[in-house]
Amino acid sequence: MVKYIFLVLIALLFFSCKKNDQNFNKQVSISDVTNENNYEISSKKESDTIVLINGKNNQYTLHGYKDVKNNKKIGWWKIKDKTNEFLYEIEFVSADTNKENQIKFYEKGKLINQFSQYYNIVYKNNGYEFKFYFPKYKSEKTRVEFHYMIEENKIIEDKSIDCKPEKDYYICFIPGEKKDKSIAGVATFFSESEIKGETTFSSVSMFVNN
Repeated sequence: MVKYIFLVLIALLFFSCKKNDQNFNKQVSISDVTNENNYEISSKKESDTIVLINGKNNQYTLHGYKDVKNNKKIGWWKIKDKTNEFLYEIEFVSADTNKENQIKFYEKGKLINQFSQYYNIVYKNNGYEFKFYFPKYKSEKTRVEFHYMIEENKIIEDKSIDCKPEKDYYICFIPGEKKDKSIAGVATFFSESEIKGETTFSSVSMFVNN
């Protein structure tokens, strides 16, 4: 019961967050390249509610799973640009809405962090080390805040921490003597940029769990 409440609270926290429309490298729109209406589609039934989607058009091929009962994309989708050596891996998470969460951009098989949004988690030194990667651009002031919930002795605690910037990611450390500790939350990337004397503020959020 505690675990169920924990997941519901995280879902409410995540999907109440504001987010920007996400555009990708080379002016690629995530909503466009994952829109099945832009492809010639074939599907294979995996279960009563899940189908495997394959799509193709003149420029892209698409591959991913869909919950047809709720009409939502689930898990990781792959979109390959046939005109060059670009590959997009996009993770979808669902509650009341379908949201692009983690996004990985590859060029010639190499993951390009500058244009990617994802996280890595490693358990070390009696705690969890979270590394958050967000697209960053020159002349931006940025920071990442990790708002998370952690289950301690069947009690759910709500916490927040600012992550330390590194070369191409932001790092947070959450202490925990037990490796199976439940941690989930939202990492939010805040940016401030000035163009022609006009200051623009923006933010984008990513759901995280271990």
